[in-house]
Amino acid sequence: MADTRVASVGRTLQPTRVQTGTPAIVFDRVGVSYGRGGKAADALVDFSLRVAAGETVALLGPSGSGKSTALNALAGFVRPTSGAVRLAGRDVTDLPPARRGIGVVVQSYALFPHMSVADNVGFGLRAQKVARREVMPRVSEALDMVGMAGYQKRLPRELSGGQQQRVAIARALAIRPAVLLLDEPLAALDAQLRQSMLAELQRLKEALPDTAMLYVTHDQAEALALADRIVVMNDARLMDVDTAENLWKRPPTSFTAAFLGGANLLPCTVGRVIGDSALVTVGPRTVNAEAPQPDFGHPDWGPGSPALLCVRPHALQVVSTRERGALQATVMAAVWRGAVTRLVLDVDGLPDVQVDVDVPGHTPFETGSVVGLLLPQPAGVLVCTERTP
Repeated sequence: MADTRVASVGRTLQPTRVQTGTPAIVFDRVGVSYGRGGKAADALVDFSLRVAAGETVALLGPSGSGKSTALNALAGFVRPTSGAVRLAGRDVTDLPPARRGIGVVVQSYALFPHMSVADNVGFGLRAQKVARREVMPRVSEALDMVGMAGYQKRLPRELSGGQQQRVAIARALAIRPAVLLLDEPLAALDAQLRQSMLAELQRLKEALPDTAMLYVTHDQAEALALADRIVVMNDARLMDVDTAENLWKRPPTSFTAAFLGGANLLPCTVGRVIGDSALVTVGPRTVNAEAPQPDFGHPDWGPGSPALLCVRPHALQVVSTRERGALQATVMAAVWRGAVTRLVLDVDGLPDVQVDVDVPGHTPFETGSVVGLLLPQPAGVLVCTERTP
């Protein structure tokens, strides 16, 4: 069963209505470190982000990247060592969690096992000293939103993992928060149940058009499915932030390109650039590539400058070695993944780079066999070779 606890905190009975133009959430250069002096360890460095009312933003990154620390700083579970946190324009940096009016679903804690579903969901309301006559209607409203009406009298041990997760979310929603924080809410569920709960969260997002959501996950599929924008984090820092589509199609940094979707990053040399298109040399071939216009995340592509060509594994084709324009490659590994077979190739002219290719179905390939590798048209999108500060 899911190991999930909801922390429902706050005194306000109705969400704070955010005025037009005022972000629901603001991180202003927030830093969190543990220890002192030379032994201090940074858990979050110079983190700045704004989230609008009704917007869902996913914090995505590997373990230890700082995403949960950012959420805990917002919830009040961690005190920032620098910077400020604001909710609806109000500085809450020094406020305790119980005065922030935030609903929080934390993956690492269980529902109270001795309490019924109704008592679990109503816990935050009773802590707020909501009138007794109002508690049960609010509990029923929250349970109905997550599809758990009729389960009020059950104990957590009588529920499946997915049902426990819904109760956990209902508990956070019962206080009607303006801000909802979810920290890896599906991590404890099996793959099939995770897909079902993901659909439930999508429905819930549509049902709460005024609620700002901050969703922490290391699962790319969850972030792509739910988020209006994605924040990619690594080593306690914000690497990139943009819409899911933009980060997927035009990743500003090599880290985001590799982390979000596992793109291949092929070293290349930029040739002629016309508008947002460029001729680049990849090994022995010259191909067309997309060249994003210079901005904060993309450099000005100069002729002769080194770059990385971002190509997704599914976009590459394995063809005959005699195919026109194909690169010669040697199969180093072939792993069947159900819908596709993942090939790992050594490509002639690209030393020290192994290329991942997904071919449909259960296609047998012998290790050491030589194949042709065909790039798509355009071949991919250019990414700078170094991380943008």
